[in-house]
Amino acid sequence: MEILTREAVAAAILAIEDEEERAEAAAYALDLYGEAPQLERFAPYRFDPVRYINDFLGWDPWDGDSNERPGQRQIIAAYTLALRQQFEKRDYEAGRISQEQLSCWQPGQVIQNYIRMEAGHTVGKTKLAAGLISHFHDCFSPSAVSMYAPTGDALRDNLWEELKMDRAGKGLPGRMLGNIEIRTGPNHYVKGRATTNSHGKGTERIQGKHGEFLMFVLDEAEGVDAFVYDAINSMTSGGITIVLMQANPKTRTSKFHKIKDNSNCVSFRMSCINHPNVVAGREIVPNAVQREYVRSMIEQHCEIAEEHNPDDETFELDWNVVVKDRIYPAGTIFKPNYEFCWRVLGVAPADVSDKTVIPAGRYNAARLRTEVVVLPEDIERATFGIDVARFGTDYGTLYIRWKNEVWRERQFFQQDSKAYFHGVKDVALDLAEKGVKMLHIRIDAGGDSSGLIDTLKHSIELRQAFHSFQVISVQFGSSAKESAVYDDLVTEMYFQAKETLNGIRLVKPPETLESDLTLREWEPVNRSGRELKKLQDKKLFRKEIHRSPDDGDGFVLCIAPDSIFRAGSLIAPVGGRKTNIWG
Repeated sequence: MEILTREAVAAAILAIEDEEERAEAAAYALDLYGEAPQLERFAPYRFDPVRYINDFLGWDPWDGDSNERPGQRQIIAAYTLALRQQFEKRDYEAGRISQEQLSCWQPGQVIQNYIRMEAGHTVGKTKLAAGLISHFHDCFSPSAVSMYAPTGDALRDNLWEELKMDRAGKGLPGRMLGNIEIRTGPNHYVKGRATTNSHGKGTERIQGKHGEFLMFVLDEAEGVDAFVYDAINSMTSGGITIVLMQANPKTRTSKFHKIKDNSNCVSFRMSCINHPNVVAGREIVPNAVQREYVRSMIEQHCEIAEEHNPDDETFELDWNVVVKDRIYPAGTIFKPNYEFCWRVLGVAPADVSDKTVIPAGRYNAARLRTEVVVLPEDIERATFGIDVARFGTDYGTLYIRWKNEVWRERQFFQQDSKAYFHGVKDVALDLAEKGVKMLHIRIDAGGDSSGLIDTLKHSIELRQAFHSFQVISVQFGSSAKESAVYDDLVTEMYFQAKETLNGIRLVKPPETLESDLTLREWEPVNRSGRELKKLQDKKLFRKEIHRSPDDGDGFVLCIAPDSIFRAGSLIAPVGGRKTNIWG
């Protein structure tokens, strides 16, 4: 007679489709085997948080339609991927698996284990955080989960209440203690922590926790002090770590807003208007936002607009809206105010005094755009924008515009012109194979770019590949084409990018691009009695975002119109083709 292991019994029980039969089998197995140790009991759920939440917590995360309009399941997927990648990286570096066995992570790839949620009211962000805390605590042992909020009352009344309700009477590990703590063992716990920076000692109180499995959860993260983020960052260098941050965003100046630029951070925005209850007009997800809430907020905080303007975060709905006895049919365009943006859309609105060059709404419209107008000349022409790294911590970027789609093709971490040249050449020749006949390359002339510019200009292989080949050396501080409006060329490029965003589609842009474009401000300057617009000084902007705006500079180089650059000179044709070299 074959004796089954606990794992085999658990797998057999989970395979039973009928819910009542599965419950009876589980009860019988419990009587026969007794309760399994925690590691065995939860091992099948380590990388299946949705099934864990279904089976142990008794609720079902709601699904969005994409990462652009996410629900709880899209965020859970990011959490699961971060876990899988960290385990795979650890096993690879320990020599337990080979590179050929890697399935979700590759050497050198940045793991996005910082998960950031912006959300409207009552869409389930706190419920989701509580579910993921329980999953992490139960499935990884021993683990330490630290929860933070601006005040103890905020933590106790929101996240802690959800945790208690989820786990009550479920037979899950640990004791629920009165000081916002679940204690399962000396090194295995969930605990709420103070975020006050009393006498500048807050960071010291938080630092020092290290272990194999660590999770940090920041509730109402916009109000959590920067020293908490700094302390967490110092503790995430080893082990399997998840950092979960969530807020109803009200500002673009908080650490919560700025951290989305980090390469190890992935951001999601859950809007009330995309919630299943609002879309269906009935309760599908219990105790969550209802359509009536959105309707009443529209009545109080929106006005009718004649056309969409992404700068104003305009939106429309698929259902009729009754406002003060008047019916506005589906498809009516609404313009929200500050209150509606953060309470309903989960959008941090721009300040009234905001002097950023590019509005966040316009950037997001280009990011979410699915279709663009493509003319025959758009198929035959491509434009490259190359920002060359100047300092050791900077990186170079290559942005491409083709068929009115724009994307970051590559990053360059070396300051070697040969690495840039070969990377650019490979991509250029690939586009030539796809039908591109005209290639314009714009390169930031600052830094150590002269070698790259000369090599590209005189590349016979590239000159032969295109009917028109142009290399433009761009001095950011040179005179603007519209010198009566802009103080220098870089200012003009950023303002021109603002207009170009209305007609292009951003393809999988990096998080850093949004901040480079939507946080960069301008100021008026007086030049001989003329008031001109001038882009915020790059050194000052570097201090704000703690890095160089390499993505923003590469992007505006790529999409700036030809008209703002000086004309090039015609040289002798190569291989029977005319070739323009812009100097």
